[in-house]
Amino acid sequence: MDILLCNKFFYEKGGAERYFFSLSRALEERGHRAIHFSMHHPDNVESTYRGYFVKEKRYDDSLGAWEALSQGVSFIRSREAAKRMKELVTDQRPQIAHLHNIYHQITPSIVPVLKRAGVPIVMTLHDYKLICPNYTLFARGTHCNRCIGGKFHQALLARCNGGSLTRSALLALEAYWQKWTHVYDAIRLFISPSRFLMERFIDAGFSPERVIHLPSFVHDDIPRAKEASEENRLLALPGKYVLYFGRLSEEKGLFSLLDALKQCDNVTLVFAGDGPLFGSLKGCAESHGLDVHFMGYVQKPALDRIIENARAVVLPSLWPENAPFTVLEAASLGVPVIVSDMGGLPEMAELLGGIVFPSGDSGSLAEKITRIWSDDALADRMGRNASNAVERQYRKDVHIDALETIYHSVL
Repeated sequence: MDILLCNKFFYEKGGAERYFFSLSRALEERGHRAIHFSMHHPDNVESTYRGYFVKEKRYDDSLGAWEALSQGVSFIRSREAAKRMKELVTDQRPQIAHLHNIYHQITPSIVPVLKRAGVPIVMTLHDYKLICPNYTLFARGTHCNRCIGGKFHQALLARCNGGSLTRSALLALEAYWQKWTHVYDAIRLFISPSRFLMERFIDAGFSPERVIHLPSFVHDDIPRAKEASEENRLLALPGKYVLYFGRLSEEKGLFSLLDALKQCDNVTLVFAGDGPLFGSLKGCAESHGLDVHFMGYVQKPALDRIIENARAVVLPSLWPENAPFTVLEAASLGVPVIVSDMGGLPEMAELLGGIVFPSGDSGSLAEKITRIWSDDALADRMGRNASNAVERQYRKDVHIDALETIYHSVL
């Protein structure tokens, strides 16, 4: 089968890209042809289909209000993406399209092109973007449901995109345009990695027949344009530590993790990642005399070594996570996981034998960390159970079997 895979980034930007590349490889291992559509970027890996990619577009906090407004149209609609997609469909003739994160840099302008060409479309939901203009159901430091049901003006009122009136207005306008044009009505099925996200979409008015639950699988190592040696940084690792790896940002609940560490005796914490809170987290740890090591962004395979040597991996999120690969990755390496009770995290913890604590409750988190830190037998048992559960519940062959069934159902 000739399968078109669409994602706006073609390098390891985050969990969506890890899944995207692993899926592409897994489909090709099954004898399918994976056709790629994405955006040019200096960090992109190679693709036979890069000639169809759209030019790089940047939307970030460095844009001023006027520049953001002037780019507003391409933020919502892209003539270039529609043109490139038409060329790709004409030349490559895919039998099905599987969309991932296409917002802003590609836009849903490609959807009508695929519909007119008679290419059936499915889409994996990596976040809440179609029901929450700000992606995360999180605003002003707390869980937020105000836009659910199409009340997207709430994003403007709350200035939920970094407090910016301009950017929040663009997000609200984008969401209303997609609602009024019914552009996503052409998508036959939406695939949700967690039951929680599936239920939120149904609550928001999506037909239960169009949203299905399909857990992810243990991903392969993805290709990279640049490889870096991490050996010197690994030498600086402490002998025993609790680990957080991922983006250092507000919704991840990392100050709550530092608060928990204050209540633990002689526990060492490692942060492997980067993000807007790097400096403030480091300052907080130093001012309170906490034993915290900041590794910065770490590539694989060094990241795997950091994970597998951890006593436990902690994900103290304040926002309703979907089905983060950080949890699955830690469990696959035999490391216990401690997660907050937000979003799809509890259902993953139930399958993997992890520990759940109330989001934002640093006292409860401190107790959970202390329990694993001080009990070698418990940590070993939880790690083995997690690894075994991954092999049972998140197998690649089972996932691809299910996807092939989904593809055939819409042909």
